[in-house]
Amino acid sequence: MSAPENGELSQHPDIDLAGLNGTPEQRSSTLAEIRAAFEGAGYFYAANFGPSQASVDAVFDQARRFHALPEDHKLTARQFKPGSQRGWIPLGAEPAYEPGTIARCESFDLAMELPDESNIEFGGLGANLWPSDLPGFQDTVYGWYLAARVAARQLFVAFAEMYELPAGTFLQYESERSSSMMRLLRYPPNEGQTADNIVGISAHTDYEAFTLMSQTAPGLELLTRSGEWIEPPVFQDRFIVIVGDMLEHLTNGTLRATRHRVNDTAWERLSLILFNAFDADAVIAPLPRFVSEDKPPRFEPTTQVAHINAQVSAAVANL
Repeated sequence: MSAPENGELSQHPDIDLAGLNGTPEQRSSTLAEIRAAFEGAGYFYAANFGPSQASVDAVFDQARRFHALPEDHKLTARQFKPGSQRGWIPLGAEPAYEPGTIARCESFDLAMELPDESNIEFGGLGANLWPSDLPGFQDTVYGWYLAARVAARQLFVAFAEMYELPAGTFLQYESERSSSMMRLLRYPPNEGQTADNIVGISAHTDYEAFTLMSQTAPGLELLTRSGEWIEPPVFQDRFIVIVGDMLEHLTNGTLRATRHRVNDTAWERLSLILFNAFDADAVIAPLPRFVSEDKPPRFEPTTQVAHINAQVSAAVANL
């Protein structure tokens, strides 16, 4: 079954990030747009995020190649520990964020390529697991990851400046050793075989600071501030940007993590996701800018790794 047609982009916050590199007036206007979108809708569409559209298309092409491999080939890159952020997660192995739900998806995950000894401190660090017989896959996919991480750091700067904070306020919590992960997800068509407890991925917020998402077909739903689930239309020349838990913590709830889910659909859907995280041992607590007598701290200090581990453990327990 083919996917339904798109909705209208005009009904959603749509921001051209090229304005961040324009005149001071253009940058100021773009920062105001981002702040209004995050505080209002909780998300926005980003045009001109950074890496070229051709490179995004190339990553999706590689994702199709990987997911089309026979299972015994994909097993060479099998991820065996939930939360390790690297390798293939087959159908049926994705953690369930809501009790009683079953996720119908598979994924190839990767992050910064680091020496294996990095794992001693945090299981999400180390070397990636690459398929053994897919020429061009690693270069294309990892090359895009590196380029996207550079562009994402500019968004961290923008998020600080939109609150009149020093440019490096959020960057101080992240380095190349952050737990920023990229996922190439595939949601197979249900072919009429579904049940109430089967979902693409059940409702959750992301554990990191913010997330960039691109999709080939409808299925994603976002929870609005008014409590309504909406289905953002597909525009492959734009990324959807949502707030994660760590920005909610740092801003003391001024920004709220965007709850979202993926429906089980009758059509195939691929998505490219970049989770922008902080370093594993970075201590995250509400910043003074967002704390006052009338608005005391809502969150206890935590670290990125402690938060991820707690959330992953809870999700795995639901399997």
